[in-house]
Amino acid sequence: MKFELNPEQRRKSIKVWLSDEERLLVEAKAKNYGYKRLAPYIRDAAIYERVTNVDLKGQQEIYDAYSNNTKEIKKIGKDIRHICTYGTQFSQGERQELLNYMKLIYKKQKDMIELIDKKLDLDVWQEINRSKSFY
Repeated sequence: MKFELNPEQRRKSIKVWLSDEERLLVEAKAKNYGYKRLAPYIRDAAIYERVTNVDLKGQQEIYDAYSNNTKEIKKIGKDIRHICTYGTQFSQGERQELLNYMKLIYKKQKDMIELIDKKLDLDVWQEINRSKSFY
């Protein structure tokens, strides 16, 4: 169902309260889409853009598993730092290598949570929007 809009008959306004962060985000999106002013962007976004709000089943379980894994890694890291500090059988090079491994594990944990966020959101968005059509 397609309908015609008449921009000459605009007589109503809508007030929206935003936080500073929200305003910056809206301004950045408007600029990204090539709008010079916010009003046209907000109007077009409200009328023509698709809005998808998804609550994934199992998402909290994934975050909980990640959190528990991170707690275990932190315990192991504490033990490794203790070994590196007080281990008399290790050379300085071996101690540094253990510490470097722990730094790598922490970095991989951070990369994993970023990937989880990106992939969960992107995959769900793509799946939902494949099945929708405009008007």
